[in-house]
Amino acid sequence: MVSPKFWQRSFRGGWRRGLRKAAITIVLATLVVALLLWFTGALAPKIPAGSVPAAAGPPYRGAYAVARLETIPETVRAVGTVRPIEPVVLTPRITGRVVYSALFAGARVHRGEVLLRLDDVQLKAELAQAVAAVLLAKAQLHQARIDQRRDQTLLATGDVTRAAMDVADTKVAVARADVARALAAKKTARTVLGYATIRCPLNGLVMRKFVSVGDMALPGQALADLYDPRKLQLAAVVREALASDLRLGQKLPVRLEGLRTTVAARIREIVPRVNARTRSFTVKAAGAFPAGVWPGMYGTLLIPIGRQKVLVIPATAIRHVGELDLVTLLEHGRRVRQTVQPGRHLGALREILAGLTVGQRVVIPRGRHTLPAPAG
Repeated sequence: MVSPKFWQRSFRGGWRRGLRKAAITIVLATLVVALLLWFTGALAPKIPAGSVPAAAGPPYRGAYAVARLETIPETVRAVGTVRPIEPVVLTPRITGRVVYSALFAGARVHRGEVLLRLDDVQLKAELAQAVAAVLLAKAQLHQARIDQRRDQTLLATGDVTRAAMDVADTKVAVARADVARALAAKKTARTVLGYATIRCPLNGLVMRKFVSVGDMALPGQALADLYDPRKLQLAAVVREALASDLRLGQKLPVRLEGLRTTVAARIREIVPRVNARTRSFTVKAAGAFPAGVWPGMYGTLLIPIGRQKVLVIPATAIRHVGELDLVTLLEHGRRVRQTVQPGRHLGALREILAGLTVGQRVVIPRGRHTLPAPAG
């Protein structure tokens, strides 16, 4: 029979062996996990989000700028379209077939230049008839005056009665009226003949043309659209809530997105009618628009509603790499690349929405800086 001391010694030995096996298993598992983390790079030092350290080098001694706050007007954008201030629709006054045309879209035309001619053969014949009628009426007047003078002589001798003299005077008056009527008809025929030649009413450009040689032109029919490129305006749609902030003659900036430029304009018209569906009205602002602006181009009217402070740096400090906007910071005499989120263009400056704080220094690349480096 086995003694109790044997069982006690066996139990103690098994417990110690199990404890050693468990410790060995834990150490091995820890080593395996550490190796896996090392292979995946999880144990490598982390780079702060948004910054990429550049290679170490000598201290930077070039130009730089300090990110600072700039107070600018806070504006609301009203979308609009460029339109001519005084567009001209060319129309004929008479009916006729087009026999000559100098019209084509984009043509530069000058005041008094012949743009169209209509068939005038019949009109010239009518003018010739009117001229002949004038000659006939003048001849009849001449004969009536001769008869009048003769009757006046005979009336003094008693060979012609007063009644005959009255008839002679009446013939002279009628002949004068016929001459006046013939002259008026001649003038009318000459004027109508002039309508067959259509001249340019202004110095400008042809925006559109609607007829060609051989087409029939009718009174009131649009032949072409003309406009003066020096007289353009932006017709913008403005929210009803901003009506009290605008007045005639007010000077506002107009942003032309196609040319990426901003020009000064003055409000010349505020249409006194609100669109009941969109709760908006139309504001027309005219200014000295640069060359290359055409009717129909997109633009925005910038309406000030207050002032705001924004963080700005020189626009030349920003580099575009793929889809990233990067700047190079100076930190402790070393350069560090930083991603930023730029906003509006403010002349030579650029608004920074995220990625920088006030006082940070950004490098101005060589050959690109336009501002001197700040002192200190």
